[in-house]
Amino acid sequence: MPTTSSPSFSQLRAFVALCDHQHFGEAATALGVSQPSLSQAITALEKRVGGELVERTTRRVLVTSLGEALLPYARDAVLAAEAFNEAASSQGAALSGTMRLGIIPTIAPYLAPVLIDGLREALPQMELDLREMVTGDNLDQLAQGRLDAAIIALEDDLQRTTAIPMFDERLVVLTAADHPWAGRTDVSPAELDDQPLLLLDEGNCLRDQTLALCQRYGSQPPVAVATTLSTVTRMVAHGSGVTIIPEGALQLLTPSSEYGVARFGDEAPMRRMGLVHRVSSSRGADFAQLAEPHLAPGAGGRPARDPRHGPRPRPEARQLGALPRRRPALSGPPSSPSPRGP
Repeated sequence: MPTTSSPSFSQLRAFVALCDHQHFGEAATALGVSQPSLSQAITALEKRVGGELVERTTRRVLVTSLGEALLPYARDAVLAAEAFNEAASSQGAALSGTMRLGIIPTIAPYLAPVLIDGLREALPQMELDLREMVTGDNLDQLAQGRLDAAIIALEDDLQRTTAIPMFDERLVVLTAADHPWAGRTDVSPAELDDQPLLLLDEGNCLRDQTLALCQRYGSQPPVAVATTLSTVTRMVAHGSGVTIIPEGALQLLTPSSEYGVARFGDEAPMRRMGLVHRVSSSRGADFAQLAEPHLAPGAGGRPARDPRHGPRPRPEARQLGALPRRRPALSGPPSSPSPRGP
C-alpha cells in the first residue's frame, strides 16, 4: 500500500537516472552517489508508491509497467526542480557557466568552429560543452535533461520544445566534376528520380529531407547508405552517384576540383536551422542570445525568413508543444572557394 508522504527530489532523480541508464552502476556514477545509496532511494520510492518500479537482473534493469506509467511525472518533477535552481542561481547574471549544446552532424563540421570562436569573443564567461549527434538523439537527451539545448533542422513535430529559428540554408545537388549536371542552375526535384542517389543512414534528418524532394522516388533504390557526410561526398567524387547537401558544406570539400554543383531552379529547397530547448527551461533569454547571428559569422546560410514578412531582424522563439513527435549566425556566403558551378 502506498504511503501518504510525497517522494523526495533525490528519490525521483534516482528513479529517472536508473530508467535512463538501465544499470545501477552507470546511474550511480552519473549522479555522483554510491550504488547502495541509489538502491536505497529506489527501494524507498517503491515503498511510497506501493509497487515495484524496476526489475533487477544481473546485467541490466527493466522498467515495470508501473515504472513506465510514473516515469513521465518523475521526469517532469526533476526537470522543474532543476529549472527552479537554474532560475534562482542566474538572476541578474550574464550568460555564463557550462552550456551542454547538441548539434547535428550535417552542420557541425562548419558551424561548430565559428560558433565556438564567436562565443569566445562575445561570451567569454560561458563554457560550451558541444555534443554531436543525430536529431532523434538530440531530442531524446534534451527531454531527459542531458542537454540544455540543441541546434537542429527545425520541423513542426517537435514535442514540448521551444524553437528559436537561426538561419535558412539552401540545399544543392553535389555531383562529380565531370557530371552533366555540374554548373546547372535549373534542376527540378523530379529529375533526381533518374539519378543514382547516395543517402545518409536512417535517423539523419538530411536523408529525410532528400527523400522528401524525390516525391516519386522508389522505383530505383539508393546506391549506398553511409553514416557520415564525408563518406557520401567522397563516393560522389568517384562518380558513384549524386547527393543532396547543405550549401554551407561546400566549403569543406577538398580538393574542390573533384566536385561539381547543381542548383535547383525556382523555389530552391531550404532547411531551417534553429536552436531548441525545453519549454520548462528558465534560460529562454540566454538561449535567444546564444542563437544571435553575430555569434557565428561566416558559417553560411541566411537569417531565418518569414515568407510573408521578409527576414527577421532577431530570433523569435516559438513553442511546439501539442504536436506528435516522430524520430527522424549566420550570414553571408561560404568563405572558401566553391566547387565548379555558379
